[in-house]
Amino acid sequence: MVTLDSIAIEWLASGALVTILGVLIKFAGWTWLLAGYSESASSVPDDVVRDIAGNTVLRIGIAVLAFGILASVIDLPSYLGTVVGAAIVLAVLRLLYRLNTWSPSTS
Repeated sequence: MVTLDSIAIEWLASGALVTILGVLIKFAGWTWLLAGYSESASSVPDDVVRDIAGNTVLRIGIAVLAFGILASVIDLPSYLGTVVGAAIVLAVLRLLYRLNTWSPSTS
């Protein structure tokens, strides 16, 4: 049975918001949403940043939204929120690594 307790609503709302931000970054080119990114000061082209960062933010948003749906359907153990948080931190670290080590292809 679907129960929308406060935790499930928080996960659903957060997931929806982050998914919308990911769509705006990837498809609308709103890279100004990325903290510390400046198109004029970056050596990475804007389309690459849109692709890499947009995909990462979209993946995080969809995962959080799915976790919220799962939390509204079944009673999840309390430690799973920490696991999801750790996965988000790893995804952001991967994003930073990919952007800082990007080099143009030679082909």
